[in-house]
Amino acid sequence: MPGNDRKNLEGRGRDPAFPRGQEDEFPEAPQASEGGRTGFSRRSFLKAAGFATAGALMGCKPAPLKKAIPYLIPAEEVTPGRAYWYASMCGACPAGCGILIKNRDGRPIKLEGNPAHPLSGGGLCAVGQAAVLELYDSQRLKTPVSDGKESSWPAVDETIRRRLKKIRASRGKVRFLTGTIISPTARRMISSFTASFADGRQVVYDALSASAILDAHEASHGARVLPRYLFGRADCIVSFDADFLGTWISPVEYTAGYTAKRALPALSHHTQIESRLSLTGSNADKRIRVAPSDIGLVLAHLARGLAEGAGSRLSFRTLPPLPIDAGDLNEMIERLLSNRGKSLVVSGLNDIDAQRLVNLVNHILGNYGRTLDVERPSHQKQGDDGDLYALLDDMESGKVAALFLHGVNPVYDLPDGARFAAAMNKVELVVGFAERPDETASLAHHICPEHHFLESWSDAEPVAGILTITQPAIRPLGGTRSLMESISVWMGTPKADYDLLREAWRSSVFTRQTLERSHQAFWDKTVHDGYAMVGAAPVGTRPFSAGDMKGAPGPRPAGLTLVLYPKISLLDGRHAHNPWLQELPDPISKITWDNYVNVSTATAGRFGISEGDVLRIAAGSTAVELPAHVQPGQHDAIASIALGYGRKGTDRFANVGPQWLEGRPTVPEGGLVGKNAAPFRGFDGRSIRDWKPGVTLTRTGRRYDLASA
Repeated sequence: MPGNDRKNLEGRGRDPAFPRGQEDEFPEAPQASEGGRTGFSRRSFLKAAGFATAGALMGCKPAPLKKAIPYLIPAEEVTPGRAYWYASMCGACPAGCGILIKNRDGRPIKLEGNPAHPLSGGGLCAVGQAAVLELYDSQRLKTPVSDGKESSWPAVDETIRRRLKKIRASRGKVRFLTGTIISPTARRMISSFTASFADGRQVVYDALSASAILDAHEASHGARVLPRYLFGRADCIVSFDADFLGTWISPVEYTAGYTAKRALPALSHHTQIESRLSLTGSNADKRIRVAPSDIGLVLAHLARGLAEGAGSRLSFRTLPPLPIDAGDLNEMIERLLSNRGKSLVVSGLNDIDAQRLVNLVNHILGNYGRTLDVERPSHQKQGDDGDLYALLDDMESGKVAALFLHGVNPVYDLPDGARFAAAMNKVELVVGFAERPDETASLAHHICPEHHFLESWSDAEPVAGILTITQPAIRPLGGTRSLMESISVWMGTPKADYDLLREAWRSSVFTRQTLERSHQAFWDKTVHDGYAMVGAAPVGTRPFSAGDMKGAPGPRPAGLTLVLYPKISLLDGRHAHNPWLQELPDPISKITWDNYVNVSTATAGRFGISEGDVLRIAAGSTAVELPAHVQPGQHDAIASIALGYGRKGTDRFANVGPQWLEGRPTVPEGGLVGKNAAPFRGFDGRSIRDWKPGVTLTRTGRRYDLASA
């Protein structure tokens, strides 16, 4: 942990836990090439241009007025031109990693992981690193919007309060649709707000869903929880299509535990079973290619083999033939049985039957309470896919009077986003919280622009008992307002987010710890450190019960299956407006900016596909055209496309160069960056599936040169 006063890190000497060279804004100068010309690569140009643009934007806003209390540094001690570090939390995704913000003259310029944070341990992903650029995005909303026109907070608040009064009097149904919110204070405020109506409730869904894991634990443990996966305790890891080093749930946390166990002398063993080549699969000791439709079958064979090895029997004794080599399965069984209580089996498949088999396997191995924890669970994914579609049915029936949207973009990322857009027209009042007018918020009656996480006070409990504080590093750059402030205004008790947070911590958090006697001392220490360890609330789980479990999956689909996956840079598309992340090469394909369809070497040969051939990918009435990338290591029965592309507003990058280096613009005029593949997703009545069977690939005769690093 840095010293008591982080503002002196650069003056007193850097703590060894911090990376070297952070003080250099431009660590490498352009190298002169032959003939005297400067060898400026496309990447170097955009990096320099990005820093220059951000610097110019930063200079356009005055420094914050109130810093003494939030940062525990008297204003007179701040030296102009010197950078200081402040502890906070990254809000780029729901993982809740602890960060340190490098702040110069009251403006954040760099984010790094907080080495002392018990969850992320000093790590910070690429998305978190790039989040500082989004703070200075010129296309962020600066004022509220009503019916597509700029408005003001007094006007919007008056209209919303008036309409809510009518809805309350008529006992109308109010729904607050959000992504996973890991802030306990924000969750309590939403709960209080919805409870003020006769029929009010929060509905949670995640675009990158883990709903099946929670549903499976409700069936097996009696509580809808997401376990905390403790990779740092596992000597043997078997992962079924879970890219836990890349994009699955909490990759920074998992990477820290994984790498600690991979170091000498521990040397854990990792087997990856997956359909496409992922970052996690590329790091595995053994990797086995399996089509997504066969993963449940492999799990069933694994569960049966483990049960027999442990001297018990399962209800499903007869299974279809094993889709992988029997020797590979027997090796897995032997290794897992020799590491009972020290192994971990995970799956990224959003399928409740597959996840119940995963729970059974971990139970047989005695892993619960050792390498995965349901008593102090993760809060990082809380979505309920079934609840979302029940809301959609109510909206279509005209039963929802008011809909509030926060941290979600269902019109873009649902498989039937057009259906959701049409259903919004049947809701009397739709209010969207957003930083920019995205595909869903732009259809709302009112858009309430939100602070960037570097502009606001908030808190988070990503894992039960680990609380993190988010503190502002700059005054809001526009006329934005936090979710908590807006709710307090509409409830008739307007307060600043700082005051709301202090009140909540005094009444609900301080009592969960025993180290500090006074609330002020506890608060000051938490703000300085960036986190606090407190007691976890009881979950209410029961002993494992297998129940009526489905062993054999349905018949294997014919033809090609399309697999949809999140990219490390764009995730579900929420960061598609960040040019740094668009420019970030994919760690496997090394392709940048472009979206594409991956096919295996054998599949490319079978269909006569070459790198860069533009293909028409179709399933029923859904079709897109994308260039092909031939990816060794992918299963021959699948094609794969990244999610997160084709976002509204990415036409801003049209004709962005440097054309004088590339010879063509990054994005053609009038076009978007990539194509949206979400319409290929499906809902099976319980969960959203990220794979689509029965797709066809057709060559269009055109070619497209993919940009690669």
